[in-house]
Order: sequence, then C-alpha cells, then structure tokens
Amino acid sequence: MHKKKVIILLLMGVFMVSVGYCQEKPGDHLINNVTGTVTSTDSVGNIISIRTDDQKQMAFVVPEKANITQETHNIGLMDIEKSDAVNIQYYLGPFSKNYVVNIVDDESVVNE
Repeated sequence: MHKKKVIILLLMGVFMVSVGYCQEKPGDHLINNVTGTVTSTDSVGNIISIRTDDQKQMAFVVPEKANITQETHNIGLMDIEKSDAVNIQYYLGPFSKNYVVNIVDDESVVNE
C-alpha cells in the first residue's frame, strides 16, 4: 500500500511540473495591435470577435489573465457589448489562435 502512495505522489509531481512547462506566456510572443468594432462576445467560451477598420473579421481567445478596461475601470468580457469600439493587443498562440493580452473598450480608440 505504501508503494502505491509513493508512485501516485511521484506521478502527480511529474504531471504538475510538465503542465507548468507547457503554459505559454505572452512575453514569449510578438504582441500585435488591432482596432475594430465588436461583432460578438462569448463570455462562457471566452471568445470575442471584431470587424477591424479594414473590414476583416477576427476572433480572439480571452484568457482569464487578460486585462479588460473601459476608460479607467477594469471590466469583464460580459461587459463588452456588440458594436463597442475596442483596441486589442494579442499574440498568435497554439493552433494559430489569437490570444488577448489587453482589451480597451472605449469610443476614443476609433477616433485616434
């Protein structure tokens, strides 16, 4: 019985260490910037889609650690509405998906 506990603890330790090494950090990637209008949000799936200023459709994964602000306040993805003007900083991650680092929800980003 004691051997089983030791083996399980060792396997859990290896698993925890391997998960830590597999996580990507935004600092490891080139950060891109795009401005556009929100076409949809999915706060359950953590996805935001926008139409860029040059009419290109883009979708983004919004990790829990992403910064989302409106004026000077932190907000959640559920607070962003369709047709809001946004500026998104993102990086290209695994499986060619766009991962959000920062979202600024503010009409002033369109008028810059």
